[in-house]
Amino acid sequence: MITKAPPEILSPEDLAYMSTLNERDRRRFLATKAADFKAQGFSYRKVSKRMGTSTHTLQNGRKELLTGDGPGEGRIRRAGAGRKSVLPQHPEWTQAVVQIIEPHTAGLPQDENVVWISLSVTQIMGELFAMGYDISRYFVRQILDSLGLRERSFYKDLPMKEVKNRDEQFQRISSIREEAEAIGLPIISIDTKKKEMIGNFKRDGKALCNGPLKSLDHDFSTFSDGQIVPHGIYDVTRNEGYMTLGISHDTSKFVCDNIARVWREHLKEQYPNARTLVILCDGGGSNSSSHRIVKQDLMDLANKLGIRLLMVHYPPYCSKFNPIEHRLFSQITRSWSGAPLMSLQNAADRAAMTTTKNGLKVHVHINSKTYDIKRPIVESYHKRLARQVIFAPELGQWNYLVKPAN
Repeated sequence: MITKAPPEILSPEDLAYMSTLNERDRRRFLATKAADFKAQGFSYRKVSKRMGTSTHTLQNGRKELLTGDGPGEGRIRRAGAGRKSVLPQHPEWTQAVVQIIEPHTAGLPQDENVVWISLSVTQIMGELFAMGYDISRYFVRQILDSLGLRERSFYKDLPMKEVKNRDEQFQRISSIREEAEAIGLPIISIDTKKKEMIGNFKRDGKALCNGPLKSLDHDFSTFSDGQIVPHGIYDVTRNEGYMTLGISHDTSKFVCDNIARVWREHLKEQYPNARTLVILCDGGGSNSSSHRIVKQDLMDLANKLGIRLLMVHYPPYCSKFNPIEHRLFSQITRSWSGAPLMSLQNAADRAAMTTTKNGLKVHVHINSKTYDIKRPIVESYHKRLARQVIFAPELGQWNYLVKPAN
């Protein structure tokens, strides 16, 4: 109604300004305008009619301005003001909805207090109509909300099993990070993202484009042009990411080669006085805390770089706490969403454009080497292990220092 007010009462500028106001400020603004017209001899009744609002609204606005007695801190209306809810007048609606959803109610085995229903709002409306109730979707949702039922989705939060010394290791990780940051040691978080197929395959997300996007209707690897093995290294202190896109297998040798390259080309210059590199990683796969081949490759890496490697593993089933997951990988996923990865270079270019408001920078490298998944343990492994690896007195399986041989 207000937008239909004559221009001589409310100018286009007034209407534009009111569109930015909430209900409280709008009635006060109108009361100010009405006071000007009243001073010219017009009554509130005539002015309110020309404005398209009620006299009561203008009087309330004027009273609030003169006395400072408003609806209360942070409120737009007084408590109890506004249109009254319809639901209390029709308790039979709620009873009908309860009757409909009861046979379709299921429980959560892990928590007796959690239930859900297998009916959609549209289906509930259909059942209500069949019972003779013509209730809108708005009121059905209000009824469900009053019953504590809202649309929710599951999220991954429950560990698959209880891990002994889990909390102790998290405390140790926090302590190591604080000490390393205090003395200026480089801290990197590493992991391998899930493999990606190269080709015209549908990806989650949306992309801005000027026409429809079409992809193959099946995601069969036999129709791909190869696979991408994305390995990431995230500099926790400097908020900088280093993505290596491999074409072979996710092995510990692949990981160590990537660390060696990033150290020589980037980190060594950024941390010229560092003689120890702190590495945060998961406890499985190419970062396994128990596989001998991983420690063998780490000893070779320490010898190659001439620095010590302080390995800190997250407990099993806790990889989501690894900083790289939410600081780098989630952003790379966003850059790769919406459109297919048509080539290795296309994937690299899109990953390199990844940025965040916090200033994340991403450097991308393509590793075209082929890695063997069946490599032997050298005969001197145990002698080298005793000489080069120092396990922490407590939780040594997850915390150990790898030293160069010389």
